[in-house]
Amino acid sequence: MSKVFPVEIRNFSSIKELDLFLDSLISWYEAVLKEYNQNLGDLLRKPDGSQDEELLKKLSENMKQEQDTKKKGKKDKKSESPTSDWFSFKGLMFSASSKSMAEIFFEAVDVAKKNSERLKEVKSLIEELQKIGFASDLVYSIYFVNGVPQKIYIEKQSGADPKYKLEINLSTGDKVSVEAETPPKVEDTATTESNDAENEPATQA
Repeated sequence: MSKVFPVEIRNFSSIKELDLFLDSLISWYEAVLKEYNQNLGDLLRKPDGSQDEELLKKLSENMKQEQDTKKKGKKDKKSESPTSDWFSFKGLMFSASSKSMAEIFFEAVDVAKKNSERLKEVKSLIEELQKIGFASDLVYSIYFVNGVPQKIYIEKQSGADPKYKLEINLSTGDKVSVEAETPPKVEDTATTESNDAENEPATQA
């Protein structure tokens, strides 16, 4: 099972190698989903509102409490008292409530699920490339963010002609475009020499 990095650029020498790597990333995310769902289930079975009162007191004394305005209209916003279990300190959020921990697991599960689904979509796209004739002599340079391919740069391996350069922007869903660098046409040497001989005037003895 591959380790997922926040940002990574990795090269693959064949579609098969790339396909196996994508499978390992999908397996990694599915394992994360299973673990987090289990942890979330255990947390939700605990009594509601469990929290560390001492830590909560420290948070309330030293940090700004966030307002929970999701279920209320804008008209009452000014008169609302802080109701969220989250406290803000220099842009970072803190809480001592088990309900907040459940929120974290819900968010993590959602992200892992979306990334797993996106990886499966990319895997299908790669299979389509294979069907339209991208052979094993290609090199795939892939830009990953959190294990999910964002862009793929494809070119022929060194020493192979003609060269194909292809860039796929997976984050925007742009269409695949291929540019072929066709080598200049080389005339047959023997044919050229024969034509020159025919056109050359005969020398007198």
